Amino acid sequence: MLPELRGFARRYLLADTIALSPAERWRSALGALLAVAVCGALLHTMPVASHWLIAPIGASAVILFGLSHSPVAQPWPLLGGYLMATLAALASVQFLPWLPVAAAVAVAVTTWLMARLNCFHPPGGALALFLVLDGPYPPEHLLPVFGLVFANAAAMLIMALLLNNLVLGRRYPIGLDGTAANPHRTGDAPPLARLGLSHDDLEQAVRQLDTFVDIQESELVRLYNLAVDHAFNRHMGLTCADIMSRDMVTVEFGTELEEGWTLLRAHKIKALPVVDSFGRLIGILTVADYLRQMDDTTAAGLAVRLQGLLRRTPGETSEKAEVVGQIMTARVHAVGLDTPLSKLAASLSDQGMHHIPVLDDTRKVVGMVTQSDMIAALYKQVALARA
Repeated sequence: MLPELRGFARRYLLADTIALSPAERWRSALGALLAVAVCGALLHTMPVASHWLIAPIGASAVILFGLSHSPVAQPWPLLGGYLMATLAALASVQFLPWLPVAAAVAVAVTTWLMARLNCFHPPGGALALFLVLDGPYPPEHLLPVFGLVFANAAAMLIMALLLNNLVLGRRYPIGLDGTAANPHRTGDAPPLARLGLSHDDLEQAVRQLDTFVDIQESELVRLYNLAVDHAFNRHMGLTCADIMSRDMVTVEFGTELEEGWTLLRAHKIKALPVVDSFGRLIGILTVADYLRQMDDTTAAGLAVRLQGLLRRTPGETSEKAEVVGQIMTARVHAVGLDTPLSKLAASLSDQGMHHIPVLDDTRKVVGMVTQSDMIAALYKQVALARA
């Protein structure tokens, strides 16, 4: 009998959600504590109405700080839900004298209005019930009631903006994520975005479910991509350490430009890590770094300009760059030995990179991964799977 009861509870009574981490639980509780305390202290000094802190604000605090990524926690649902609830409650209590009927109608109308105007905020139902049971109101009290509700909602929204962004380290409101920029400055979406979920895919799926989905579209796409990455890593089981090139060709800050160019041509590569005397990464030298030093990059002027750049200037002073450290790219995207291939694929595709240095725990360059390495690894895994 006990196993059956346990199975029933797991299937029908328990929420099918992943529990928050301890750190996130503490952040949510801290946010609710500070928000309600500050709102209460401020509103207690403002003689808006007979009440100062209304009960639904407690539910809003749980949502704004425990479910800050949810669509119901965003600014318009909070403000719109409270406004719809206030209108529905005041109309119901004024025109329906029997309180049980007025309460039921107020909550029902609030639900319909929130659904119609896309401002679902569950505490709106509690607010409608609270106002009906606290009514009816004489005409001169209607404006103070609106002021009370607006003051509570505005104070809680301001606290959510400040605490989530400045104290708890969260982005609020979530907003809509635009399409990532194409590094090649064309109209195409980045490679991974072309293969992922689109707005039309999500809209069609939600229409088939015909129910409210309590997650932002951008968050759903992010969740999908993270799940795909996890599945990819689980099946592939490879990291950068497994596919990188280990016989490294590097240069130092003081390496002359001609020597750096000669190394690029001799090894038929497009990038050289620039390291310090301990082998730690300080930049990267590419063909593009050389081209940026020349104003005229046409076919006729390129050879002449390049020869002038590579030729060392005699004397102690120079008006042009003389060593690779003067033209290298200092901001380098690097990965670690244990970086999974899913993250590597995102860097190589969406960020338009062709080569990425691999560093150990001391930031020493121990390898380099390229698009060719990635393609070879994927081809090998697919071939083995088919075999």
